[in-house]
Amino acid sequence: MKKKIETNEISLRRCKLTFAVLICIFALISVSAAVSEKGLWVASIEKNGDNVLFADHDDSQTEGGWIQLSGGKEIQLPQPLSFSYCGTDTLERDGTTLKLNPEIKPNTKPKSDKEKDTELEFTYPYSTHPFYTEDQKVTMDYNGPSAFKKQEVNVYLVKGIGVNSIEEAIDLVDNESKSLEEVFNEGTNSYTKTCATLDKNGDLTGSLTFDCLEPGSYGILITLADNEDKKDKTEKKKSSAEKKVLSATAFEVVNYKLETDAVDTFEEGDNLDVEMCLEDAPAGGEYTYGAMLIKKEAYKAEISVNSDGTRDGTEIFVNDIDLVNDLCINSTNYKSKLSKSELTNEIQTIIGEGNGTISIGEKNQDTLSLTTFDLQPGDYLLFTGAYEKGKGLVGIDQKELTICTAGTSPI
Repeated sequence: MKKKIETNEISLRRCKLTFAVLICIFALISVSAAVSEKGLWVASIEKNGDNVLFADHDDSQTEGGWIQLSGGKEIQLPQPLSFSYCGTDTLERDGTTLKLNPEIKPNTKPKSDKEKDTELEFTYPYSTHPFYTEDQKVTMDYNGPSAFKKQEVNVYLVKGIGVNSIEEAIDLVDNESKSLEEVFNEGTNSYTKTCATLDKNGDLTGSLTFDCLEPGSYGILITLADNEDKKDKTEKKKSSAEKKVLSATAFEVVNYKLETDAVDTFEEGDNLDVEMCLEDAPAGGEYTYGAMLIKKEAYKAEISVNSDGTRDGTEIFVNDIDLVNDLCINSTNYKSKLSKSELTNEIQTIIGEGNGTISIGEKNQDTLSLTTFDLQPGDYLLFTGAYEKGKGLVGIDQKELTICTAGTSPI
């Protein structure tokens, strides 16, 4: 039986983490949902009469409402990268309400046991995600459902969207004096806006390209154009704000190109030596390098949330690992989890013993040796990255490797 968390402080953190996870899902990586087959909107966030609606998606890459990025270094995503939710269709926190399937009217009849829970499932349809350096152009395409044909849209390129910005957005939502319109404006206070009209298929008529982007975290947000500019100031003050989000995604522009040197094939039981080099990085910089080797078939991220609508009745799992109870991660301590030993142990826990190994070096240690004695022959992915204090991730790379049976490695 899982340990019960009973204190109000931990309960508050659990609820905040739940909102952060759900808002990340709905506002950053888009949603392919099975909740609403006929409706256009799969979720909404309401506060003080203001409303943000999130469009439903399907599993089609060409018509499902997804933003596709290209032009950078493609990094393999977990397969599957899936999300499931089971529980109440309404979660409330300090005056803010998250509703799933908001177009369905409340059921006036008592629900049976089978009707009590709302179920939501999706799997992200793309197998890779690009990372960029300053010299690379970010190209985006959007292919939406025909229900939005000929609609005018706004495409926002927002700088600074990341884990910290989600936490700040949650804090703004908690502020009773802030409207969702103000939260939206403050959360997108550094952006470029492109106006466009979708074609008869609900798609952007051509790719949008962004270049000369400084290193950092970015988000792309597509909303239906509203009529706010046509209203006079008096009418604006009286009316409630409503944003309709068609799709969103996030990406990273890193500071340097990271080159990784490691053998393509080696025998089971042998250590794997990994050398890394940040091209054009200042000689006096202080960098922390890390390397993770994971078996392809074990590289997955199955996220599940169960909630009865209460703080204590909400659980968040990644690959069946309870983030709150098993790893003790919550919205106020996740930064401390970036310490080398804790991060190493917890990533290893999520990967599972025998499925991979991870190593994080000391300051400027750019050669690491991964111990692989418990790994079986098979195909593996090697991920490498470089971190700089104050800047975050400054370089990333990936290679495919094979561990072969002892005595069969080519010379």
